[in-house]
Amino acid sequence: MNFESQSFFPSEKSLKTIEDCAKSLSPERNNLSEWHDSYVSNHKLRIALDLDIAKEKVTQGSSILEFGSVPLLFTTALSASNYNVTGIDVAPERYKSTIDKIGIEVIKCDIETETLPFADNSFDAVVFNELFEHLRINPVFTLSEVLRIMKPGGTMMLSSPNLRSLNGVFNFLVRNRAYSCSGNTYAEYQKLEKLGHMGHVREYTTKEVIEFLENSGFIVTEVIYRGRFGSNLKQIVAKLFPSLRPFASYVAKKPM
Repeated sequence: MNFESQSFFPSEKSLKTIEDCAKSLSPERNNLSEWHDSYVSNHKLRIALDLDIAKEKVTQGSSILEFGSVPLLFTTALSASNYNVTGIDVAPERYKSTIDKIGIEVIKCDIETETLPFADNSFDAVVFNELFEHLRINPVFTLSEVLRIMKPGGTMMLSSPNLRSLNGVFNFLVRNRAYSCSGNTYAEYQKLEKLGHMGHVREYTTKEVIEFLENSGFIVTEVIYRGRFGSNLKQIVAKLFPSLRPFASYVAKKPM
């Protein structure tokens, strides 16, 4: 297994793709507009870096299933980058007009309780980014379904907050809170009512994610430490000790 550290900034091409795609996206309900605009502003650099990873790990033209598609920013970027992408989301109707306009298939499915509506060995790759920490019912079932619909030798890309990051260690020791990115447990559950999906149930260390994926039948081939901090001092520490960066991406394979 390889451990790497990602650049702090995405390629110009990937960032431009994300920015161009963002212009075509809008939610159905006005009460989601503020969340949508905040999401695009706060996550476009991360998603551009996700696109860099996808381009490196998955051959263009491959079939990709992206979990948790809404608000469609990465879904449309993958399509614009010549991938045959299908989205899946618990409530795609939140972006129905946009989905109809852009012509990308986004399937409605609650991946925590429902069997995925695809045959075995259907997709070359899957994207499971910033979703693992949201699972609140039975991640064993969900990940078993992800593995089932992947082709043998297929690639899984999963990203999640790094609980043992610089912020995570500080929050645990000083603030008596076990989180890296989301600290208010009540507010995270309240998102079920406000946004239609769960916030962070809990965040994990890289060892915990690796063990879970391996126990689920995946072969983890790579861990990529990523993300940046707002202060110069934290950035220096992150460069010296990449494992303390705020996020991690995992590249895993389905056995042949």
